[in-house]
Formats: sequence, C-alpha cells, structure tokens
Amino acid sequence: MLFVCTANICRSPTAELLARARFGEETVMFRSAGLLESGKTMPKELGEILGEKDISTAAHRSNQLEAETLGAAELILTMEGRHVQEIAISFPEVFAKTLPLLQAASLIRDGYSVERLLEALQYRDGAEYLSSEWDVSDPYKRGKRQYRKMVGQVDELIERVIGPLARANVSA
Repeated sequence: MLFVCTANICRSPTAELLARARFGEETVMFRSAGLLESGKTMPKELGEILGEKDISTAAHRSNQLEAETLGAAELILTMEGRHVQEIAISFPEVFAKTLPLLQAASLIRDGYSVERLLEALQYRDGAEYLSSEWDVSDPYKRGKRQYRKMVGQVDELIERVIGPLARANVSA
C-alpha cells in the first residue's frame, strides 16, 4: 500500500508509520512517497508528536514518486484529490487504483478487500478531485497544533481503511 502527499515529509509518511505500527507488515507492505524531490526529513514538531506514540521519524527521508513504486502498489492512497489528478496525468495507468485516503474511508466497509474497494471506483469521474472535499489538511509550517490535528485525523483514517483491508487479507 502506497501513501502519497506533496513532499513526503508530513502526511504520507505519518500514514505509513502509523499503519506499520498498528498493523505490522506481515500481510500488507506500507510505503510512502511525494510529488517533490527526495531526501528531506520530517519536521521536528511532527517527530515529537509521533514520538509520543513510540514512533521514530529519525530514519525517514522523503521519496519522490516513481513509476516503479506506483506499479508495485496494490492500492495508492493520496492525501488530497489533486494528488490523484497529478498522478493520473503523469501515470494514467494507475488511476484505477488511486484514490484519496479520505474517500477510501467513506467507501470502505467491513469485509472489503482491495479488489472490492477498487470495483466501487470503476465509474468515477476524475473531475470529482477538483475540489478539496477529499483533502487531509497539510500542516506544514502551521504549528504543532495543526501537526497534532493531522496525526489524529490520519490515525483515525488508517484504522477505518486499513483495518478492514488487513482483516480481509488475513481471512483470504
């Protein structure tokens, strides 16, 4: 499972680290990437907040999205609707397996597999990603309170989305 945001220093690595901490990687592998260049570290404030959950951010360096990474992912979960659009423009072959994390949370039900979730998206229109309806707000340089709010939201979304998918993988 691949999480994508703009720079891969706040939202998508938070999703990756929270998912890995909560579900391990025995049945699902978690990765993250961003649309911008690689090599950046996570903000200190975000590291402190995740540290409260015993999650270290010290080893994280941002990764730029690449075709190989996208192709290997079974499901691509973005932090904004515009990320779906940007990915679809550069890599149209992965549109069918790319959606915002917030939209996935609104669609998923217990017993859903990745395949069933993707079936629900078959006839969607890319224009629905023009608004901010499916966005997890970017906390970058907006203070510790905004980082904490984002971590709480992403943590809840991870449970709502990855929980049912992980349970479906275990029972499959």
